[in-house]
Amino acid sequence: MIEENIAMAIDENYPDCEIVMGTSTGGIAHAALAANLLGMPMGYVRGKAKDHGRTNQIEGKLEKGEKTVVVEDLISTGGSVLETVEALREAGADVLGIVSIFNYGMNESIAAFNKAEVEVISLSNLDALVNVAVRNKYIEFGQRGKILNFRNDPEHWYKG
Repeated sequence: MIEENIAMAIDENYPDCEIVMGTSTGGIAHAALAANLLGMPMGYVRGKAKDHGRTNQIEGKLEKGEKTVVVEDLISTGGSVLETVEALREAGADVLGIVSIFNYGMNESIAAFNKAEVEVISLSNLDALVNVAVRNKYIEFGQRGKILNFRNDPEHWYKG
């Protein structure tokens, strides 16, 4: 079960975690189930504050200084999950890191995570996916390079 692996990644890499926060919308269910397995509270962060009601961007009880791990389903450029990290930091959370299900490992995201000084732990990534696809003969070995070239330089991959 994916959520068991997310919970294990949080427990092993961020043992001081006090609350699990999901990204909207892909990380919410995974964060909720992982938090339940860990016996921790959970919340989530919208892409922007609501324009009605209490106008919350962050849902769930988050205390200033609370040690937080963000759960995301898929990371490509890293933009949306870093917006979540920024919103949590602005609210006073101590963001320990991010746990994602899948990460393309794009250069843009690696640079962005380094700049934001946030660690990312991913259950799987594009390299593992294409290696399994080659091993199981879903794709030929030569296609592996084309896929990884896309990941490494998505703006120019089709030219070379």
